[in-house]
Amino acid sequence: MADRRALLLGGACLLAGAAARAQPGFPNRAITLIAPSAPGSQTDIFSRVLAEPLGRSLGRPVVVENRPGASGILGTLATVRAAPDGHTLVYNSNSGTAIAPQLRRPPPYVTPRDLTPVALTLSGPSVIVVGDAVEAATIEDFVATLRARPGRLNLGSHGVGSFSHVAMEMFMAETRTVLTHIPYNGGGPLGSALLAGDVQVALLDVMTARPLLAQGRGRVLAQVGERRSPLFPDVPLVSETVASSVNMDYWLGLFAPAATPPALVERLHAEVTAAMALPASRARVAEASMLPPAITLPALREKVAREWEEWGRVIRDRDIVVQ
Repeated sequence: MADRRALLLGGACLLAGAAARAQPGFPNRAITLIAPSAPGSQTDIFSRVLAEPLGRSLGRPVVVENRPGASGILGTLATVRAAPDGHTLVYNSNSGTAIAPQLRRPPPYVTPRDLTPVALTLSGPSVIVVGDAVEAATIEDFVATLRARPGRLNLGSHGVGSFSHVAMEMFMAETRTVLTHIPYNGGGPLGSALLAGDVQVALLDVMTARPLLAQGRGRVLAQVGERRSPLFPDVPLVSETVASSVNMDYWLGLFAPAATPPALVERLHAEVTAAMALPASRARVAEASMLPPAITLPALREKVAREWEEWGRVIRDRDIVVQ
């Protein structure tokens, strides 16, 4: 494993060096890295994990600017409208790039058209956590309970149209179950509601789930993602059990305005890849069980376009709209 990491880091550094020679005039001033969420959020935390080593390698400050609002739309729109010169970037999730804009009709931006993917920095599963009032021991038992008592249990989420909401709408559609949705304003209030018993189930990121589970309150029944978290190796994926198509990671990545020159995007991709491969960066993201994935720019563009269509279909089929 150590040899593989060394090879990845060495290759990323070589690629960054080659790309740097291809763009000798960039950057010529500080880079603004927009975090379209409030300070202390997961997006904010990891934008700062990236900003410091990226600024070192580029030779210019990378300044994180928080622009929260409308589930990430306000900050993302600022990037869509920025000059495509690499000096304004947005650090966003698939919630902000594929879900939130499609909850508005018409969408304020179409991500595959209006933004250029630069790098996918973190990706990992979320966990379905149930409160003490839920007696089901397995995800199969839980689905059976929901079918026997449609709408009787409350689903908490980070807000209408959040990843934790829309992913569970997909879960309900695929398992033919009904939960009563209660949105909250972020992970803190959602965790408190789960502890208080106001909601009985929630889809949580690992960082939010761990302190709740450490208190001995709640249980993890399944994971939603592409692969199991190493923190929960014995907890099955939903796709391995009750719904094969519910298999999406929550991820975070960097985007530039659509017309950014390809050579500049390639340089930024190489620099970000090298920054996230550093031991200090990997140690921070390992805490969230969201290790940086290896993905090329063409594969990333295809992934962004595919997820735009997949999430859009769920939103339309479930008639999820934010006014």
